Amino acid sequence: MAVETVGVPPGETPPGEGSTSGISHPEPPAPRKRWEALSLTLIMLVVALVAIGLISMAVVL
Repeated sequence: MAVETVGVPPGETPPGEGSTSGISHPEPPAPRKRWEALSLTLIMLVVALVAIGLISMAVVL
């Protein structure tokens, strides 16, 4: 029974990625506080509307 080697021999593989220090690209600025408050308010409004809808469907049943 012959055993076949699977994969690429070690001599043919490319070297691993080079080491780099720091970030590779500049990070975007942090969002403003106003946007955070607005998005949180909108999410809470949607959650409240879904909860009201589910409760009203349960009451109708």
